[in-house]
Amino acid sequence: MITQLEIKLKYQSEEKLNYNISSVMHGILMGHIDRAYGERMHEDGLKPFVQEVCNIKEDEFIWRICTMTEEAKIQIIEPLMKMDQFYMKHRELRLKVCERNLKEISYDTLIENYYFEEQPRNITIKFCSPTAFKSQGNYIFMPTVRLIFQSLIHKYDTFSSGTMVGSEETLEHIERYVMITRYHLRSVNFSLEGVRIPAFVGTITMRVKGPQQLVNLIKMLAVFGQYSAVGIKTALGMGRIQIGV
Repeated sequence: MITQLEIKLKYQSEEKLNYNISSVMHGILMGHIDRAYGERMHEDGLKPFVQEVCNIKEDEFIWRICTMTEEAKIQIIEPLMKMDQFYMKHRELRLKVCERNLKEISYDTLIENYYFEEQPRNITIKFCSPTAFKSQGNYIFMPTVRLIFQSLIHKYDTFSSGTMVGSEETLEHIERYVMITRYHLRSVNFSLEGVRIPAFVGTITMRVKGPQQLVNLIKMLAVFGQYSAVGIKTALGMGRIQIGV
């Protein structure tokens, strides 16, 4: 089960916040969960949650947390649901909870609604927060079809139960039949503990050729990506995507 929690937080500050506070919010999140579970989340490997900030205004923003498993929901979402405010220590800011929105969707529902229904061949992905990939130890801050769907398949197959969609053959088919037909991207940096990670934001449009089953798979993975995010450091606020037709 995938669970998404959106918390609207009010704050008072002369300085408007920006997306780089996502890594600070990660620290706040870790401070409100069980210590043993938190230690597990510091280990290498895919994390069963993502979080980031969005819709930042002069006095409020949305904190969005998505968990990919039932255990992560219990360990992360449920403690946060009990909080009325949070404290951002390094800025001495109190963040007051003024609204919560909880949404759940099962992996079976994703399959039924997207994989088993005919989907359009064109799809647009908007990279809303700084996004990057890593290959052979290097940061890659330009999207490719393979990097996008390799990331999404890895996340999906790791956290879904009973359904596996990935293989090298699947990736080869995706590379062969999915083409980027339009893009509008710009490079940005994501600041993390004094290090600037090269990344990008913007939109790409893709067209899927080949069998309809592949078209449906691409749409299902893209919809999943709206919850899981894509690329590296998604638990720290990178890689949020939205899709359109």
